[in-house]
Amino acid sequence: MSDTPLVAGVDAAKGGWVMATTATTPGSPVAFSVWPSFADVWAEARSQGLVAIGVDMPIGLPGQDLRRSDIEARELLGPRRSSLFWTPPLGALNAADHAEANRLSRERTSRGLSIQAFHLLPKVREVRAVLTPEDLSAKARLQAAEVHPETSFAVLAGQPMTVSKRQPAGQAERTAALVPEFDNLGTAPPSLPGATPDDLLDAAAAAWTARRIAASAALILGRGELDATGYPMAIWA
Repeated sequence: MSDTPLVAGVDAAKGGWVMATTATTPGSPVAFSVWPSFADVWAEARSQGLVAIGVDMPIGLPGQDLRRSDIEARELLGPRRSSLFWTPPLGALNAADHAEANRLSRERTSRGLSIQAFHLLPKVREVRAVLTPEDLSAKARLQAAEVHPETSFAVLAGQPMTVSKRQPAGQAERTAALVPEFDNLGTAPPSLPGATPDDLLDAAAAAWTARRIAASAALILGRGELDATGYPMAIWA
């Protein structure tokens, strides 16, 4: 890396969590690693003295209403709005299975919970067990923030991506958007056990947003909204 401050982007993966670490200077190289737990990610971030970390996972959870950040992000994403699942309500956080989560969601919001959103819950619990609301404050020495990589890509490229990230053409599209931001990123993301190519690209996009957070230049969707436990419900891009 360099002597300049460091930031990182983090994305959930089969092997745990992918971490993309880079300096705050645009164009700096990015280094990828895989960690078994979010607690390990946070410990590494603190040990390296990072100043900002973008986390691709909902952190602040809504009550009865939809999060304003989700609504604004879906508007920004346009044809790729389906890449953002409605965030599960706080009342369903500890549901044991999808049936219970769906029931709790309907009781509290009159909306069901998709199976995709349900599968986020273990990772959401993992992040919230490590981070406090104070860790998401702009005053934090290491500021954590919720990001949504597809939203970051849309802001980076000036428009939503046109192809799914799981298709080779979609990965090439996202890599092309990232190459000017990381001078060691080639025409395709590197191979890393425990992570897929789109995991690495998402983590890199989150790292790009973390740079913007460190520079006080990030777009904040849902600014100022807090959940009932004090966590911000903003998405940064």
